Amino acid sequence: MTCFYWLRTIIFYIVFVLWTALWCTWVMLTVYAVPVHSRQTYSAATYGLVVAWMCRLICGIRWRIEGKEHIPDSPCVVASNHQSTWETFYLQLLFTPQATITKKELLKIPVFGWAFRTLKPIAIDRGDPRRAMRQIHQQGMNALKNQYWVVIFPEGTRYNWPEIGRYTRGAATLAANVDVPILPIVHNAGCFWPNKKWLKKPGEIIMRIGPPINTKERSAKEINDELENWTKTNMLSASDTTGCASEET
Repeated sequence: MTCFYWLRTIIFYIVFVLWTALWCTWVMLTVYAVPVHSRQTYSAATYGLVVAWMCRLICGIRWRIEGKEHIPDSPCVVASNHQSTWETFYLQLLFTPQATITKKELLKIPVFGWAFRTLKPIAIDRGDPRRAMRQIHQQGMNALKNQYWVVIFPEGTRYNWPEIGRYTRGAATLAANVDVPILPIVHNAGCFWPNKKWLKKPGEIIMRIGPPINTKERSAKEINDELENWTKTNMLSASDTTGCASEET
């Protein structure tokens, strides 16, 4: 069975690389003809949708979203745990237009990074935390005021399922400063698209969206504590889905 999974994974990556090269080239040639507010939907959301479905059809990775009714009508700060590459694609579909916070190294990747740069993401240097925090606050505030969702991974890096890293206060501080709620999200994508591993396993990713966390007249610490506690409480276990076991991630 493992050999079969490897075969599907190899086929997926061949198709994935071809799709990335073709779509990103097309984006670089056409994106400036698209209105600024629609560019993320046009390029990143379309790209993510195709990747998610390729992964579903080739690797058998399905998904189920719980709590969509909690998504507010107006853009806010979205805070999700970080386990794999899958959620970076899928969150582009749920929240659009979106100002994506990413590490600046991604912008240097040939073709993909060049296309991604056209969306003007909030590209931070993780080696300089203070400067990165200033960028998130300044550019994040501008994005929210211009009706863009701001998606943040408070852990700062990917963790293997079912681990949860310490949540930094960037999302809480930004939301409090702009007086918008934080929308908490937790998922188990790392069960099937593991961090730092190539092999993809079939199964159902569950993504849970919680009620928005109020930030009005609250400290960043208080907000962040509530966010982190909600994430830990709602973290998905092996019993929540099939085909997921911690020793295999």
